[in-house]
Amino acid sequence: MGIKKYALVTTMLMGVGATSFISIQAYAADANADDDLQEIVVTSIRKSLERSIEVKREANAIVDVISAEGVGKFPDTNVAESLSHLPGISVDHQFGEGEKISILGTDPALNRILVDGQSIASADWGGNPNDPNSRTFNYSLLSPEIIDQAEVYKSTEARIDEGSLGGTVIIHTRKPLDLDANTLRGSVGYSYNTRSEQGNPRGSLLYSWKNAASNFGVMVAGTYDKEDLSRAGIEFFGYGSGKDITAANPNVAVTGGDINSAKYPAGINAAYFQQTREREGVQAAIQYQPTDTLDFDLSGIYIHGDYNNFSQSRFIYPAGSKSAFQTATVKDGLITNATLGNGAYTELDTNYRQTTVQTARLNLAGTWTPTKDWKVHTDVGYTRAFGGKDPEYLLSFYSSAPYSFAYDGTNTNVTYTNGSASGNALSTRAAGGQAGGIAAQLNADSEAYGQMDVTHDINLGPITSVQAGVKYTDHLNTVRAYGSRTMSNGAVSLTSLGASPVPSSVFDDLNASGDLIHFSTISKEAVVNYLDGLNTTYYRDYGSEYKVTEKNGNAYVQANFAGTNYRGNLGVRYVHSDDDIKFWNTSDNGNSYQSVTTNNRYGRFLPSFNVAYDATDDVVVRFGAAKVIARPRYADYAGAFSKDDTSFNGSGGNPNLKPYESNNYDVSAEWYFNKDSLVSGEFFFRQISSYIVSVTKDNVPLVSQRDGLVHDYSITTPQNFSDANVKGFSALYQTNIAYGFGVQTNYTYAIADTASGLNMPYLSRHTVNFIPYYEQGPLQARVSLGWRSSYFTSIGRLNSNNMTDSYMQLDFSATYSITENLQATVNATNLLDELYYSYSGTKAAPIGYYRNGSVYSVSMSYKM
Repeated sequence: MGIKKYALVTTMLMGVGATSFISIQAYAADANADDDLQEIVVTSIRKSLERSIEVKREANAIVDVISAEGVGKFPDTNVAESLSHLPGISVDHQFGEGEKISILGTDPALNRILVDGQSIASADWGGNPNDPNSRTFNYSLLSPEIIDQAEVYKSTEARIDEGSLGGTVIIHTRKPLDLDANTLRGSVGYSYNTRSEQGNPRGSLLYSWKNAASNFGVMVAGTYDKEDLSRAGIEFFGYGSGKDITAANPNVAVTGGDINSAKYPAGINAAYFQQTREREGVQAAIQYQPTDTLDFDLSGIYIHGDYNNFSQSRFIYPAGSKSAFQTATVKDGLITNATLGNGAYTELDTNYRQTTVQTARLNLAGTWTPTKDWKVHTDVGYTRAFGGKDPEYLLSFYSSAPYSFAYDGTNTNVTYTNGSASGNALSTRAAGGQAGGIAAQLNADSEAYGQMDVTHDINLGPITSVQAGVKYTDHLNTVRAYGSRTMSNGAVSLTSLGASPVPSSVFDDLNASGDLIHFSTISKEAVVNYLDGLNTTYYRDYGSEYKVTEKNGNAYVQANFAGTNYRGNLGVRYVHSDDDIKFWNTSDNGNSYQSVTTNNRYGRFLPSFNVAYDATDDVVVRFGAAKVIARPRYADYAGAFSKDDTSFNGSGGNPNLKPYESNNYDVSAEWYFNKDSLVSGEFFFRQISSYIVSVTKDNVPLVSQRDGLVHDYSITTPQNFSDANVKGFSALYQTNIAYGFGVQTNYTYAIADTASGLNMPYLSRHTVNFIPYYEQGPLQARVSLGWRSSYFTSIGRLNSNNMTDSYMQLDFSATYSITENLQATVNATNLLDELYYSYSGTKAAPIGYYRNGSVYSVSMSYKM
C-alpha cells in the first residue's frame, strides 16, 4: 500500500473514529451519565444496532444479525456487501461488486441462503468457465431494499435446512401486516464509476396497505439499478516448463538460473472488460388473517438482470512460439525476461456476450394455531432461475512478429520489435480458416418444495416446546450449450473494421507498459455484424451440457429447553438425497459423444445441540455442536466440462463425489454492557471429511471451437480428499461512545489443516472490519474499512496453487435529514480503487491483476 493510500485511509478514519479508543470500562462506568444523551441522539444507526443486538441476544444459537435499517446506512449495492460487515464473513471482489460470501473461511458454494426459510434458485451470467454453476446465490441480484432482517446462523439447529458448512444466511422479507397502513418509501439516485467514466440512475419504491382491522394487507416493492463496469487487467495464461523451450530451440541464450527447471508464462494478456449491469426487481406480498388462529401469506420475488459484456484480450502467446525464443533470463525459478524472433505469435480476441439472469420465487405459507399450545406451519412453493450467455460472439485477429517481455510480479512490459504487431498487422485468418465463432451456454435452476412444521408447547421439566417437521424438494439444474465454426471468406484487417485505440487511462495504476497496453480494437457492433455475415456451422456442445435432478426428503425433531439462567435446543435431522446425473462422454477427443446417466444416493443423520447460559445479567456464554453436510456444486457432479479456447483452460465434473461432512463446534461469550453495545468472542472448529478440491490435469487433447483443431488443454476436476480442519476465532466490539460517535469493529482469524497440505478455498487467515460512525441531529456518517489477507482459490495449471492477494475495501456514507421524511445521501465505494491480484504459488508469478474503479453516488429518499 502506497503513501497516498495510507493518507486517504487515515484522513477518512480520523474524523469519524478518533474517539473510538475510549475504553469499555470508562464507558460502562459512565453509562448512567450518558443515558440522557442517548435518548436525544437515538436515530436509525443506533436503532439498527439495538435491534440487531436484541435478536442476537435472545437467540438460542450463535447468530449474527443485520437489520434493514443497518443495511440502509451502508453504501452497499447488494446484500453480500452488507453481510460482509459481520464478523467471520468476507466477499470476493473480482468484478468489484461482491457477489458471493464466505462464512468462517469456507467456500461460498458451501454456504446456503434461505429466503423466509426456503430456497431461492440461482443462475449466473457465465463470465468464467472455471467457476461453473454452484449452489450459492449470486448476491448481486438481491437488493438491500427487499429485506427486513438478515440472520447468519453459525451454529445450526435441526429445524434449519441442511447444506451449509460455514453458516446459513436467512433473509426475512417485509410483511404488510408488520408495516403501518399506507407505508410509502422511495429513493432515487445516481452513481458514477471512475474507471468506466459512466454514470447511471438507481431507484426503489415500496408501498404497503392494510385494512382498518389489520387482518388483510398488500405490499409491493420495486427496485432498479444500473452500473457500467470497465475492468482493466493484466493476465497470465499459466506457466509452462522451460525444458519445452530448449527442446524446440536448443540455441536459446540463457542468463541466470537453469532454464530447464524454470517456468515461463504461457501467455501475457492485456484484458479490457466492459459490462453493463442493469437489474430490475419486484417483490410482492399478500397477507390475510381471517381469524385469530389462521394466517396466510402469499409472497413472490422476481428479479431480472442484464449482464451484457464485451472483453478485448490483446496477448502474446509464448507457449505457441517456443521455437522463436532467442534469449531468456531466469530468476528464482521463473523466466522473467525473454525475446522472441520471427514467427512469434500474437493475437487479439474480441468477445461479446449477451447475458440475462432471471430469478423468480413464489411461496404460500400458512400458520394455524388451534390452541395456545399448538402451532402448525406449512410452506409450499416454487422457485426458478435462468442465466448464461446467449449468444457469445468471438472474433480473433492474428499476427506474427518479434517481441520481448518482462515481468516481476509488480511490473509487466511487452514490446514489439518493429511495432507492427501492435496495430495494422492484425487480421483475421485467410479464406477457409476459422474467423471465430458464435456460441451459447444456458443454465437453468429450479426447485419445487413442500414443508410442514408442528410446534407443541409443553411443561416437561426444562423442556418448553417440541418442534417436528418434514420437507420434500425436487430440484433440477441443467446446462444446454451450442457452438459454431464461423469460416473466413478472406483475411480482413483490424483497421478495415473501424479500429480505434483502447483508452490508455483504463490501465492506469497497473504498472503495465510498452505495447502491452497500447493497442487498438473494434466495437462490439462491428464484431456482431462481421460474424453474422459469414458462413457459420452450428453444433451441440455436448461436452458442456449436463442435467442434475436432485430429490431430497428430510424430517427433524427438536426439543427446546430453558431454565433459570439457561436455554437452548437439542435435535436431529435426517436427510435422504437422490441425484440422477446425466452428461455426455467422449472417447475420441470431442469428435463424438455418448449419453451417460449415473445415480448418487445417500442418507445422513444430522444431530445438533445449542445452549446459551446467562452468566450474569449482561454476559451470555454459548456452545453449539452439530453434524452438517454440504453438497457439491451441480456442475461438479457432471462428467461434462466447459472450456476456454483462448487460454486452453477448462473445468469438468466428477459424478462419484460424496458430500462434504463436518462436525462443527462453536463457543462464544458476549458482554452486553449497554443496549446498543456489545463485546463478544467466538471460537469455531470445523472437522471436515470428504472435502473437495479442484485438481488440474494438463495436456488433455480436445477439439477447439476456434479452429477445429486438437489442442492440449488444462482441465480442472473436483476430487474428494480425506479430511480437513478449519479453526479460528472472531472478536467483535461495537458501542455508541459519546457525542454522537460510535464504532463497530470485528476481527476473524482462521486456519486450515488439510490432507493435501493445501489451504481451504477462499479461507483468509485474517479478516478485519473497522466501522466508525457519527450520528448527531440530522447528520449521519459512516466509514467502512474491510480487509482480508491472501487466500487460496484453486489448483491451477501445472498443479500450481492459485492464490488471491490481500484486499482492502474502503467505503463512505453520509446522510442528512432535510425533514422528518426526506433524506439526502452521499456514498462512495472502493475509494482506494484496490488492486485485485491473483498469483500462482508466488507473488512473482501473477495469474491476473485488475482494478474496477471507485463508485460515487448521490440519492434522495422519502418515507411516510
